[in-house]
Amino acid sequence: MDKLKISLWKSVALHLVLVVLLAVSVNFHTPMPTPDLPQVNVVQAVAIDRAVIDAQAKRIQDKKDAEKRAEQQRLADIERKAREAEKERQQEKERARQLELDKKRKADEKRKAEAAAAEAKRKQAEEKKRAEQAEAERKRKEQERLKAEKAAKEKREREKKAEDERKRREAQERAEMERQMQEQLQAEQAAQQRRRSQQVLTELQKYTALIKQTIQRNLIVDQSMKGKSCRLNIRLASNGLVTQVRVLNGDAILCRAAQTAVYKAETLPVSPEPDVYEKLRDINLTVEPNL
Repeated sequence: MDKLKISLWKSVALHLVLVVLLAVSVNFHTPMPTPDLPQVNVVQAVAIDRAVIDAQAKRIQDKKDAEKRAEQQRLADIERKAREAEKERQQEKERARQLELDKKRKADEKRKAEAAAAEAKRKQAEEKKRAEQAEAERKRKEQERLKAEKAAKEKREREKKAEDERKRREAQERAEMERQMQEQLQAEQAAQQRRRSQQVLTELQKYTALIKQTIQRNLIVDQSMKGKSCRLNIRLASNGLVTQVRVLNGDAILCRAAQTAVYKAETLPVSPEPDVYEKLRDINLTVEPNL
């Protein structure tokens, strides 16, 4: 733009010089005084020269006017171009300013975007770190939970095993105690049963002897029965009442006499003890006459 101004001023100065030179050249071409000539010729010559001069001056003036107009037009064009150039310069400057503003704006946007991206990346890294820490914490707690569950399970298994062992020992001890008690009870029962059997046997022998004595008292014998015997089956009620007498074997005469002796007694001695009576209620015995 500065070069354009310099060129414009140079052009203006050059045109001013040319104008001055033209003015001077007109003055220099003013007709010189002519020698005295006859009046007619002088007037005519003057008239001709004046017309030529006027025409020449008019041509010169027209030329000057044309040149002036041309110069004015050129100067106007130059000024117009200068204005356009200045306008273009201003527009270029505005574009440059806008470009600079856009550049700054884009730079700011880029900086902000980079800052936002860096912040997002930082937050993402922090979030990832927190997620990794949370996952590590979760895994740690899960491992602790599994470890605690395993320990609790092992403890329950140990306790169950100990409890099972305790129960087994207690059951074994109870079984051994029960076995000992059972053996003791069986031994006591056996001893008691032996004692009772002995008592029953004694009672049975006693009442068997009493029954035989009762039959002997009612038995009618003679010498023909000497050395003979009869085996009877006698059924008795709980009060000793004879309900049935059957001959099993033996001498027929003695057996009839023995059967008669039993029915004659009607009741025979029986023990009030149930277990002794149980052996007396259906009793087999042998009758032999006392001769």
